[in-house]
Amino acid sequence: MAGENDKIKDLFSSKLKDFESDVPASVWGGVDQLLSQQPTPTADPSSSGSSSAAGSSAATAAKTSLLKTVLITLGVAVAVVTGVILIPEGEDAAIPEDNTIIITEEPIPEVVDTVATEESPVILPAIKYLNKKTDSVSPAKEETQEEPVIPEEPARKKEPEKPAVKEGIPSDTPTQPAIAELPKRSKAKGLSLSASASAGLLSENINQNGGGILFSRGARSKEFTDALNKENKGFGLQHKQPLSFGLKISKGLTSNLSLETGIVYTYLSSEITSSSIFDIYETQTFHYLGIPVSLNYTFYKLGKADLYLSAGGMVQKDIRGKYESSMGFSKMDLEDRAFAFQLYHSEPYFIRESIEQTKPQFSTHLKLGIAYPIYKKLYLYGTIGGAYYFDVHNKYPTIFSDRKVQLDLNLGIKFNF
Repeated sequence: MAGENDKIKDLFSSKLKDFESDVPASVWGGVDQLLSQQPTPTADPSSSGSSSAAGSSAATAAKTSLLKTVLITLGVAVAVVTGVILIPEGEDAAIPEDNTIIITEEPIPEVVDTVATEESPVILPAIKYLNKKTDSVSPAKEETQEEPVIPEEPARKKEPEKPAVKEGIPSDTPTQPAIAELPKRSKAKGLSLSASASAGLLSENINQNGGGILFSRGARSKEFTDALNKENKGFGLQHKQPLSFGLKISKGLTSNLSLETGIVYTYLSSEITSSSIFDIYETQTFHYLGIPVSLNYTFYKLGKADLYLSAGGMVQKDIRGKYESSMGFSKMDLEDRAFAFQLYHSEPYFIRESIEQTKPQFSTHLKLGIAYPIYKKLYLYGTIGGAYYFDVHNKYPTIFSDRKVQLDLNLGIKFNF
């Protein structure tokens, strides 16, 4: 508390050291007017009333002196109060704009290097009223920077586990960390076995007058064929869509290319209808076995599905064939009774005959396929495409000979080994 009173005293002393208060001119004018009205005392020892005049003069002089003292004291008090009110308090004190440092009249104690202990802490001087623009560093700041800073202990990292020591190798022997190598992917995927079923998307219809397209024309008599030509009625031949079933095996050549072969069974059927008076109806069937050879190339992966192209060829040979022919006319249907009687006794009403193609059938194909895994190594796949069948000039007409370009749809399952 005493230190604070000294600081206040020093502050007033520095601020009011050269202060002089100006007394208003009216005050001094009143004082002069008051003094001028008083008679000047004269010394007359001979007069009778000298003692009384001296007493009154002394009383007047005393009053004048007292008045001056009161006025001077009042002026000083007014000046002191005005200075106290106008002086800013605390940190709001005005600081000069220049870069001078204002210090108190007290001398700054010298910095004494002492060792900080628990009993005697280090006492550093503090400087007040520093300008914010000053770039000088206070001794207290320099002393603070010299204090050693103890860094915080970093968090300990978890040590990696040591690899297990193999038998026959000392524990102190430095070992290199094992590098896990990815398994090398074989270019070939191995073997795969597939089973599929396919159907042709197109059929073939042929219409002709007379009996030139009959399957049984080789087994009919010349008189009968002449009668059909003379009648000139319409006959219609329809080749139905072929059906195929196959077992195939493929071997991977690269990661995207595989070679496929197998065996394919194909069923062909055809029928002939007519508007003839002889009411002829015929059917023909063939059973083919074929060996396809294809190259399959996977060109795109869509999620788990594989898109691929299949190109190749196939050779087929019929293993069984037959046709059936039936006729349903009576003697009363023909106007020529003699001819009707001859046909009725010589021409067969029903024919069933086994037939065979003499040459194998060749074809090429191009298909677009997709394969999708349904369970582990089991895939569901399908292809759609076209095939071209070469005309080998066989005896019996089929869809292979009458329609050379055929579209088909194939569905199957495949298992990868």
